[in-house]
Amino acid sequence: MPYYTYPLLYLLTILVGIYNYKKYSQNKYLKLFLFFLIYTCISESFGVYLYLVLKIKTNFIYSIWNIVSFIFYAIFFLSIIKNVNRKNSIKALILLFSVITIINIFLNGIIEIPLINNMILAKFLIAISVIIYFIEIIKSDEILTIQKSLFFWVSLGIFIYNIGFLPGFALVKYTSFVGMFKYITFGLNILMHLSFIAGFIVSKKEFNK
Repeated sequence: MPYYTYPLLYLLTILVGIYNYKKYSQNKYLKLFLFFLIYTCISESFGVYLYLVLKIKTNFIYSIWNIVSFIFYAIFFLSIIKNVNRKNSIKALILLFSVITIINIFLNGIIEIPLINNMILAKFLIAISVIIYFIEIIKSDEILTIQKSLFFWVSLGIFIYNIGFLPGFALVKYTSFVGMFKYITFGLNILMHLSFIAGFIVSKKEFNK
């Protein structure tokens, strides 16, 4: 895939998000989601520039993004989960990730070596966070109007990406299908962004509070 594919994909989603901004402007966490997409687009673009133009390793950019991504999504789900026990479960995941990340950085650094274990852990814990959110929805009346909530579409998108990434990564690591991984991640990214875009378009303001 061309290196600029992912920045353009994020840019498209951001533009749709800006166009539909009034639908979720009353919720600070959904507004933060838009800013997170902008941050991700900038990180992707900067990474491409460093790699292609300056010929500099970009491990640190994606390692930092991975940490920020998990923290953002964990806080995102904390904001919408109401059950105390489920909230505590998310907090426990944040604590676990923070401890392992600090140890990882202390032992390996963050500049030269990509924090692969950290990346896998983050995606696994994000998937668990989404499942916790889905359990809460299933046990509430929100299930009846779920398609009108941007929270649901965001959650669906990141769940598809993260839950699909893990077996895709294992396929590459333990088989000879190395070249397929970029197509797997590209397909997962397309599905994730389609979910985000669908959410921006079909969600209703009264369900994005």
